[in-house]
Amino acid sequence: MATWKVHDLHDAIYGVDSRKQTGELLKGFDAKKALLVVGPNIRPLYADEMVGILADAGIETVIYEKAEGEPTGDMVNLGAKIARENGIDSIVAIGGGSSCDTAKMIGKVLANNAERAEDLLGGYTALNVGNNVFKPVILLSATAGTGSEVSYGLMCENMDNLKKTFCIHPGTIGIIDPVYHITQPKDITACCGMDSLAHSLESLCNSVAMPNMHADMYCKEGIAATVKGYMRAYENPEDIEARMYMAYAASIGGSAITLRKTNLGHAISNVLVDNFHFSHGVAVSVGLVAQVLYNVENDTHSSSLIAPCMGIPCPEGADLVAVGQQIADMVIDMQKKTGVKNMKELGVPREFVETITDVVSKDKKWAIVPNPPKFDKVREILYKIWDL
Repeated sequence: MATWKVHDLHDAIYGVDSRKQTGELLKGFDAKKALLVVGPNIRPLYADEMVGILADAGIETVIYEKAEGEPTGDMVNLGAKIARENGIDSIVAIGGGSSCDTAKMIGKVLANNAERAEDLLGGYTALNVGNNVFKPVILLSATAGTGSEVSYGLMCENMDNLKKTFCIHPGTIGIIDPVYHITQPKDITACCGMDSLAHSLESLCNSVAMPNMHADMYCKEGIAATVKGYMRAYENPEDIEARMYMAYAASIGGSAITLRKTNLGHAISNVLVDNFHFSHGVAVSVGLVAQVLYNVENDTHSSSLIAPCMGIPCPEGADLVAVGQQIADMVIDMQKKTGVKNMKELGVPREFVETITDVVSKDKKWAIVPNPPKFDKVREILYKIWDL
């Protein structure tokens, strides 16, 4: 399978064995000592090989393996401390959003000479805090979900207020090698796939309020690629073509939300993560069902854009409410077939729907994404999907 490059928000390299280019890419930045950011599950699978790849290029490696779960200020601060103590001049991450976002935030702390990550975590209202960028940061995806390997944004829990906070720091190069994805457990494949689909689908829901033809292209390709690869990758983890579809969908979904942000689904997921500490993919899977059911009667235009990407006919004059319901049914069916859990199964009390609705209605996202949903309808849908 060929390797190819995409030049857009920053360089991305796709293809089987593309990970083996990491050392030579770092040499191009005259790197001498890299911090390798991984989680405890990834380290035994891929860290030793990457240490060898970098050594062949004359680059020393210090491994930081604390990137587990949602990134936190404490996780980042320890990584930055180790980087400073060891004279690190480059960062490599292997993993999903945990490793990639941790690596990007470590880079932001180092580049801006901050004492703590919290000094730079201002959320949507302070995105200009700490504009210096650390280079190089090479991000290798090992899950097909967040698209963090190509997106400018990252999420990190601010330990001062225990809130998951949005921040900006780009990587330098993203590497998407589907070989890394073969070892994903099935539950991770399922939830990461839903996260990937949510990125492209939610961003497409912003097409009227935030017009961007480039984002439209990414969204539509991302949805179509997920539909092509999702069930195949789940049912046959070693299907390398399916893994490539999913990896591609995740990365261009990450590009889409960099250009045009997410919508209702991710706003819901953030409340679940903050309060129950679910993984991002698990929480987004819940939010995605709410998004597509909300669209059925409340955003038929978005349904008309989404349907063709999912192989659902939508000719001129079609009943768009019926089309939207077909989209929702398809997403729900995909989740049921892959064991994705609803809120009841996750242990979320039914009355917590009121909290979700209240917090989502006050989300600062709506200052950036100027098309807030009808929150009374959101409440109705959340009650409906609680045990769906």
